[in-house]
Amino acid sequence: MSANDPQAELIDPAVKGTLNVLRSCAKVQSVKRVVITSSVVSALFNGKPLNPDVVVDETWFSDPSFCKESKHKAFYLL
Repeated sequence: MSANDPQAELIDPAVKGTLNVLRSCAKVQSVKRVVITSSVVSALFNGKPLNPDVVVDETWFSDPSFCKESKHKAFYLL
């Protein structure tokens, strides 16, 4: 992926989108926690089984050792 103007095409929309989500969450009393990750990669590869009963939270991070052993070469540079 490339961008002619990374600030305008990537960073600004990401910041605005994140702020919109946080503002929406702040309006709902039932929201207790919001976990923001830089990428799905940061929470996807840890060797733990992911099923509908799993709550992905701040303890659910990719494990660089697991990625390396599993040959997720693009991801063990975390």
